[in-house]
Amino acid sequence: MSATLVQYVDDGLTPYTYYSYTLSACTIAGCTRSGRSIARTSEHTPSALLPPVTKVLNSTAVQVTWTSPAQPNGRITQYDLLVNSTLVYSGLSTTYVVTDLLPYVLYEFVIRACTSAGCTDSQSTLSRPDEALPSDLAAPSVQVTGTRSTEVSWSPPMKPNGIITAYELRRNDTLVQLTTNTWFLDYDCMPGTSYAYYVRAYNSKGGVNSPTTFATTFSSAPEGVSTPNLTVLSSSAVAASWHAPISPNGKVVNYTLYQADRIVYTGLSMSTVVSGLSPWTIYSFRVSACTQSGCARSLEAQAKTLEASPTGLSSPRLTAVAVGQVLVKWTAPQSPNGVITRYDLHRRLHSNDTDTTGLLRAMFSQNIISFAAKATIHQTNLGRIMHHGVDNSVIGDGQKVIKKRLNQNIGTKSI
Repeated sequence: MSATLVQYVDDGLTPYTYYSYTLSACTIAGCTRSGRSIARTSEHTPSALLPPVTKVLNSTAVQVTWTSPAQPNGRITQYDLLVNSTLVYSGLSTTYVVTDLLPYVLYEFVIRACTSAGCTDSQSTLSRPDEALPSDLAAPSVQVTGTRSTEVSWSPPMKPNGIITAYELRRNDTLVQLTTNTWFLDYDCMPGTSYAYYVRAYNSKGGVNSPTTFATTFSSAPEGVSTPNLTVLSSSAVAASWHAPISPNGKVVNYTLYQADRIVYTGLSMSTVVSGLSPWTIYSFRVSACTQSGCARSLEAQAKTLEASPTGLSSPRLTAVAVGQVLVKWTAPQSPNGVITRYDLHRRLHSNDTDTTGLLRAMFSQNIISFAAKATIHQTNLGRIMHHGVDNSVIGDGQKVIKKRLNQNIGTKSI
């Protein structure tokens, strides 16, 4: 009788595990057990693989560790470490340091365990390296909005390398705003002034500066134009000088000096000499400073020119009033050019007669002098001298000079 082959498939077993089997054959009289047979199930892909554990070392490195699968289901042939789906390590070690990472960038770490039957991936672990100083911060954009205002805006750093906690906006190295915004309206500017703006971005590791952006506000009329400084040089010239405006509010393109309403100088010099003036005269001067946007004038300054010799002095008028008397009259100079301190009346003989003993009396009453003398013909000339004093002397042959200081209201005197 030939043997009959009987078989049975035992399933639900654990992969890569040894099992022993015995067989019992039974009749009504009893059972007989066979000897023991041992078999090992085939390998399978691993299971129960835990996610990896990460430890941040610095801003560019993370240490990754993992454990063997609770059910390897075979002999582990290798572990693969994937970072953002990119294989960075393959081997049998259960720890690895991942380097050359970007600061504070979120990465996904996955462990893959493999047997001869295949591989199994763990759940992912998210981790990021430490922060680093920000980098690649662009220069701010500056829009001039008026004579005293600008609008400044900027973008976050291309590589923040962390969480940006604040921005500093500096103007000419002076802090004008500490903010978390990326824009600022600067109303604290001066007209026609150039400013340098830059931004500093901060995270937990510190800050980094952007390049500088330069901007110039719109100009306006100057402010604070001081009165000119005046120095009297002579009876016909005054030197004028001035300073730049306290607030030029732009580039000064012209200075103009006015004498009353007459322009006597225009240009960029800070001084000039005004000539051709009249002696002993009060003159008023103003200076104006101009930008492209307007002009401003100073207050008035006054100066009085020095005295000069009188001009426009007419010849005296002579009248023979009696025997031996001549009435001499004259008028004040048309241009006294100062304060008249005295009149000098000169008399000399008109003929060759050198007799000068006939002077009897001279009367000074305002601008009228009456002489008592011999009944001779005389010629009289009147001149004007500005210094003070009395000097009676004979000048030349037959000439008599009488000098007497006169005030505006002189009483009648005799000499």
